[in-house]
Amino acid sequence: MSPSLHTVPAPSAHHAAPEFCPGCKARLGVNFCPQCGQESVLHPPSMGEFVAEFIGHYVAIEGKLWRTLGQLLLRPGGLTKAYMAGQRVNYMQPLRLFLTLSVILFALLQFSGFHVGDDHAKPTAPGGVAFTADVKRNGSDAVAPPLAAGATRYTVSLGYYGISLLREGKSFEFGFKLNIPDRREPSVLDSIGHAVFPHFDDKMQHFSDLPPATKAELMTHGFFARMPYVIFFMVPVFALFLKLLYLPSRRPYGEYLLFALHVNAFGFFVMVLMHVMPWVWGLAALGLVLALYIGLAMQNVYGGTPFATAVRWLVLTVAYLLVLMVLIVQLMAVLAFTAG
Repeated sequence: MSPSLHTVPAPSAHHAAPEFCPGCKARLGVNFCPQCGQESVLHPPSMGEFVAEFIGHYVAIEGKLWRTLGQLLLRPGGLTKAYMAGQRVNYMQPLRLFLTLSVILFALLQFSGFHVGDDHAKPTAPGGVAFTADVKRNGSDAVAPPLAAGATRYTVSLGYYGISLLREGKSFEFGFKLNIPDRREPSVLDSIGHAVFPHFDDKMQHFSDLPPATKAELMTHGFFARMPYVIFFMVPVFALFLKLLYLPSRRPYGEYLLFALHVNAFGFFVMVLMHVMPWVWGLAALGLVLALYIGLAMQNVYGGTPFATAVRWLVLTVAYLLVLMVLIVQLMAVLAFTAG
């Protein structure tokens, strides 16, 4: 009598092939199931086999990783063109590439002590880059300390939202702010706040009274918990902007989504380098490389005159950064209003 289809695989000591595939239940007789391709000899893997499988799958499998990175880094738009031309088996899947590089970036940020604090919660280390986030009511701001000699601050405001860049010697600080109008002034933001968050004013006061270190801890935790979702959400937004900019070409949206995944993956790679870059000129150079890369990739994939590509690149960059700024500030506002 043949064994049951649900027979438990043989112990690792015997390494005997079962009669039926444990995966799809097809009859075996070879080392691999001819129906689904699963191995027929199963045993609990050792630590060495786990490591070998990881390296083989992500690093050494037919050189996929190296070919993919070569195309991504050295040929702007080349990976997208190869994928659209049907050359897919030799490269990592776009979504896997995007997720892999994003995980590396956020892991590096988290384990290197990256933090997001409110204004002046922590001084920026010389040559470092810091991010601040704050939510305040107009008229309740404390007087900010004067800028140090040689320091320069650039600020851009968009309604309730604001973003700033402070350069002080070799240090940079990017700031995001949500300025809520005084409660005595009727505003759409106040109305939405009271509708979404019960006891809106009490929440605002509670957050304002928190010590700077507590605010920094709250914002940093929220950044790592929620920011990956924001970045992932921005990929289809990036693709939508491209679709609108190249609307006359009538390309399917999926092609722009593919391009967005590849370009954002390159952006993650550059941001990893920026995070470990110790020189100011290196940060500027990497930022320039990223800007040029996007423009060259657009030119190589979608064609058109260089001037038209430059105009589209400018519109795309401004629109993308504005949406990202609003989402980041909104995320920080939610963290502030939900602080326990």
